[in-house]
Amino acid sequence: MLFAAERLMTSCHLSIDLVIGDVAITQGKSYWACCVDPSSYLVKVGVGLESKLQEWFQVPQDVVSPRYDPDSGHDSGAEDTTVEAPPPYAFLTIGMGKILLSHGSALTSRDPNGCTVPLPPRIGICLDYEQGKVSFYDAVSFRELWECGVDCSGPVCPAFCFIGGGALHLQELVANKQERKVTLGNFAKLD
Repeated sequence: MLFAAERLMTSCHLSIDLVIGDVAITQGKSYWACCVDPSSYLVKVGVGLESKLQEWFQVPQDVVSPRYDPDSGHDSGAEDTTVEAPPPYAFLTIGMGKILLSHGSALTSRDPNGCTVPLPPRIGICLDYEQGKVSFYDAVSFRELWECGVDCSGPVCPAFCFIGGGALHLQELVANKQERKVTLGNFAKLD
């Protein structure tokens, strides 16, 4: 089911509820944590370009899928010369008390196949806007689960996607390196 979740975003007509954070990140490093109910059917936790998330929510999923790459229909070679840009959003897929890990990533896992890890009590998300990188952590042990690039050419928002029902609780206060607590809406920003 978790493997099929990656295709749900592009090929299935299930009800998908997308929640976009009310705070757009435009600089620096930001960290927030959340608890996903282990009985949730399927939840995606991550970040994305504000403009692309809103576009994705308003247009059919198969049109704006990160896997959708329209061919221009001509063989000019122009497609071959472009540098591969980071995706406009990055999500960690969670379901049935487990986290699906992306193929080809350098993840630490007890699973010999490297496919899933147990869902920790809290998941931490750290966005480094200047580096265009998002990291997902076990927020209890601070063990990194997954790291990937994300397009930070505009405002980036935390986002949560619920497929088939689920529950998530955001942790509102997070301390930064100087042990000072700073909150922005429901999300904490580290200076």
